[in-house]
Amino acid sequence: MEIENFTLGPFETNAWLLTDTTAGRCVLVDAPPGAGKTILPEIRARGLALEALLLTHGHWDHMADAHHFATPGTMVCAHRDDAGCFSNPEHYAPWYRLALPHLTEADFQPVPISNWVEDGGTLPLLGKTWEVRHVPGHCPGNILFFCAQEHAAFPGDAIFAGSVGRSDLPGGSWPVLLKSIRERIYTLPDATALYPGHGSPTRVGDEKRLNPYARPLPGN
Repeated sequence: MEIENFTLGPFETNAWLLTDTTAGRCVLVDAPPGAGKTILPEIRARGLALEALLLTHGHWDHMADAHHFATPGTMVCAHRDDAGCFSNPEHYAPWYRLALPHLTEADFQPVPISNWVEDGGTLPLLGKTWEVRHVPGHCPGNILFFCAQEHAAFPGDAIFAGSVGRSDLPGGSWPVLLKSIRERIYTLPDATALYPGHGSPTRVGDEKRLNPYARPLPGN
């Protein structure tokens, strides 16, 4: 499986394109602003079939262009705790317009979720089994997608290289986020590569040793 990064939008949000070139199939993790114009033509030019769009959470900078990928034959997966963000993103528009006043109503398009996933659930993608882990705290519906066969996990905005996600946004909670990191991320194998929603990839073992904001529990 090839993992390709696209950093898009005003908040430099990562979209991750996962490709099985042999089978001619791909999966996209998150769809930031600009993904429709940048990633969709790449998928079409390469002759790939998009199996699924995995949305790590409902914040606008991660799902603004998701509607471009929600087509027949493509699973769109997310956690129900962020359902309002996906069905009514316009409700959250005033917050984003404070920072980005040029945004218009057309920038806030709802996305139909075909598969509401839950903690502990699994998804068959690109010929492999993917585990879903609920990691709230940054927002209620933040989830992590983990493929043990590829030693890869996509945690959204729960954790970054040497840092953690914000917990001061609506629905966020620092105690909940720290618990999620310790119990749902640091319990992955140390060699697992983390491909976060912002910034560079890292590894579980490195964050357990070096992350100054989220120390593991004693003995872990």
